[in-house]
Amino acid sequence: MFNLFAGKDKPAASGGPLQGYKVTDVERSRKYGVAADSLRMLRAKASEKFKIPECRVYLAQDGVEVTDEDYFRTLPAQILFVVAGKDTIVQTDFELMYNAIKTAHTDLLHAGELAQQFVSNNQPEISKILFNAQRGRDDLIQRSAREEHAEWFVGKTKAAVTKEEVMKRRGQDRIRGYFYKTKDELTKCAMYRGSPMARELIDEMLELFRQLLVGFDYFSCMFDRSCQRRMELKPDTEDGGDEPDAQRIPPKRLKLLVQSSLGRGCRIEPYNVALCSERGDFRCMGVWKDERCRYASHRINPYASRENLILFQVWNLDHQVEISRSVLPSILDNVERMVSSADGGGGGAPMCKLHRRKGKNLSVITYFLELFTLSNLKLVHIVCHDKTVHELISNGTIICDRCEEYKYIKQFQRKLREQKDALL
Repeated sequence: MFNLFAGKDKPAASGGPLQGYKVTDVERSRKYGVAADSLRMLRAKASEKFKIPECRVYLAQDGVEVTDEDYFRTLPAQILFVVAGKDTIVQTDFELMYNAIKTAHTDLLHAGELAQQFVSNNQPEISKILFNAQRGRDDLIQRSAREEHAEWFVGKTKAAVTKEEVMKRRGQDRIRGYFYKTKDELTKCAMYRGSPMARELIDEMLELFRQLLVGFDYFSCMFDRSCQRRMELKPDTEDGGDEPDAQRIPPKRLKLLVQSSLGRGCRIEPYNVALCSERGDFRCMGVWKDERCRYASHRINPYASRENLILFQVWNLDHQVEISRSVLPSILDNVERMVSSADGGGGGAPMCKLHRRKGKNLSVITYFLELFTLSNLKLVHIVCHDKTVHELISNGTIICDRCEEYKYIKQFQRKLREQKDALL
């Protein structure tokens, strides 16, 4: 077990201060403003407004369902939610816009032909206009501070004074979403509610996940162009606040404690990198089963303009080994094997496949890499986000005391515990 962060159980989360939010239906035909201090209150008011019993709420910008009170409290005021019934298919704002354009594609194609003819007939003048526009665009890209490019920051909290700070938070929010999804799926199952051992295994795994995420700042550098470390390119391609610790260690101090406890041979560190160039240019990494993107046009620089920043919302982080279909089922299956063995169930003790010895725990680092890091994540344009079944399975398993991963986890736990004890 990871008896690493022992402490008293936290009390149930209570509602925060009232904030204003916007709610709309799936057709975007009606929109209301509501005040709520919790996700539960928001659901109740939305259900009353739209006459939908047991409604669900989704972020309009990217279609993510909000199910966790902790995650809800990280969202800014006035954000737009889509309210829907249990079996209703919810489209993002971009998907609605795209489908509307698609229905009128004939006219758009005709307009494109006229534009091409106009450019051919006025090539010198168009070239000059494009040159001046590009020079102006490059100047805007290089600007970072709010006072240098105020339009880019419209709708952003005043706490963010640079573009890099905004993009750091964007990266953190996406990884936080995966943590809350993982937490929700693992703690709502019957095994978690019915077995103390399963609950202990899952709770300690989640706590270790959370501590590692704090240590790596929820991989905030992923979208941050000021980060010095970058994802290595294929040779033939073209060129917030953290959650408080259970023992009330300040988040920044906790981050430093985790980082100093990681030691050599950390398998996570190589993936703590930026996905963009120094200018902030991002390239699609392609469909999950491809080595690279097939489309040269799948590029974007969200630092360039507010419009690009909005469009970047529909670029997705795609799990090659899928969370819901592979990683989480693998965790639950291995937890069940551990619990069944301890309860005297059939099949004997679970074995480590590598050393053929009795299993001691789950391969937490392997699962962490698959859930939260660029070891398993690809940044993709919406066209390259394949939502069909990915034919890949999780590498997570049960490990024994001879496994390098087991030894590393124990060493990390010991170092972190010693530093926390010294601090407290």
